[in-house]
Amino acid sequence: MKILLLADIGSSHTEKWALGLASKGIKVGIFSFNKARFAWFDGIDNIELLFQPEETVSGNKFSEKMGYFRYLPILKSKLREFKPDILHAHYASSYGLIGSLSKFQPFIISVWGSDVYDFPKKSWLNNTLLKYALSKPKIICSTSECMKTETKKYTSKEIDVIPFGIDVEKFARDVGVKILKENETITIGNIKSLEDKYGIDDLIKTFHLLLQNQPNLNVQLLIVGDGNKRGEYEALVNELNISEKVVFTGRINHDEIANFHRKIDVFVCLSKLDSESFGVSLVEAMSSKSIVVASRVDGFREVLGDNDKCGYLVEKNNPQQVAEVLQEIITSKELALNKTNFARERVLQEYDWNQNLKEMIAVYQEFIN
Repeated sequence: MKILLLADIGSSHTEKWALGLASKGIKVGIFSFNKARFAWFDGIDNIELLFQPEETVSGNKFSEKMGYFRYLPILKSKLREFKPDILHAHYASSYGLIGSLSKFQPFIISVWGSDVYDFPKKSWLNNTLLKYALSKPKIICSTSECMKTETKKYTSKEIDVIPFGIDVEKFARDVGVKILKENETITIGNIKSLEDKYGIDDLIKTFHLLLQNQPNLNVQLLIVGDGNKRGEYEALVNELNISEKVVFTGRINHDEIANFHRKIDVFVCLSKLDSESFGVSLVEAMSSKSIVVASRVDGFREVLGDNDKCGYLVEKNNPQQVAEVLQEIITSKELALNKTNFARERVLQEYDWNQNLKEMIAVYQEFIN
C-alpha cells in the first residue's frame, strides 16, 4: 500500500503518522508546503520525501497561504510519479484545499482543529473554501467527537473518528515511582508550542499567584518547547521576578518528550480556544500519571471525560482559579493522586496509538477495496 501524506512535514503530528504507517510496512510519500527544521525522515524505511520548499514558513500570513497554490502543479506531477493508492491531506483549509484542487482520487481529508473551528468564521470566502475542500474527499477523519460535530456544520459527509493516540508503554512512569513526595520539589509543567493559543502566559501568571500565596513553597515551573512567543514569555517571567523558579527548555527532540513528562508532577494545559480539539500532550500526561489540570475547551473536556474523575477542568483565562486548584492539589495529595489512576486507565481504553493506527489502516484498506 502506498499513501501520499499531503501535510506539514514540520509538524510532530505528521511525523508520528508517517513513522507509524511506515512501521506497518506502508510506503509513505510526504508532500509539504513547509520546510522541515530537521530531517527526521532521513534513513527511515518506507518514507520518501516527495517535496518541501526551500524556506520555512509560519503558515500564519495570508501571503504564505496564497503561495500554497503555486505548489498545485508540482503536486500533480508527484502524484503521477509516486502513484499512491490514496492521497491523504491533513488540515482541511490549506492542504485539504490544494488536495481537492488536484482532483486525485481516492482522497481523504483529516481535520485538525483551527481549520474547522477558526478558519471558516473569519470570512464568507473562508467559509466557502472550507465547504469546497470538504466536498471532494470520499472520507473525512477527525480525532475527536467534538471536532466531528464542528465539521458537520460544513459538510453532510460521514466523518470517521480516529483518536490521535499515544504509545502507552512509552508514556508511563516506572512502577513504584511516586509524585508529590514530601520535602521534594514539586514540578508544575507544560509541553506545547510557545504560541498564544496555548495559554502559556496564563500558566506563568498562575505560577506567580501560587508563589505569592505561598512564598516558601518548594515548586518549579518547567516550560518545554519553543515557539514565536518564547521571548515574550521569558520577559513576563523576568517582569514577575520568578526567573529562579522557571525553566525554559527550548525545542526538544520528539524522542525526549516522554522523559520530560516523567519529570512533571502536575501538568497544566490552559489552551484558550476550542480549536484545541483533542490535546495529545494532555493524553501523554494522563498516561504518564501526572496530575492534569486543563482549561474547559471542547477537546480537553472530551479527553478527560468532562468530569473530575481523571483530572481538574478550569475556566479559560482565569489564572486565579487555576492557582486555587494547584493549592488544592498540593494540600489534598491523596485525592489528586487517585485521579492519576483513573486517567491512566482511560488512556489505555481510548487512546492506545497502536489501536488507533490499526483503525486508520483499516479505513485505508476498506477504501481501496
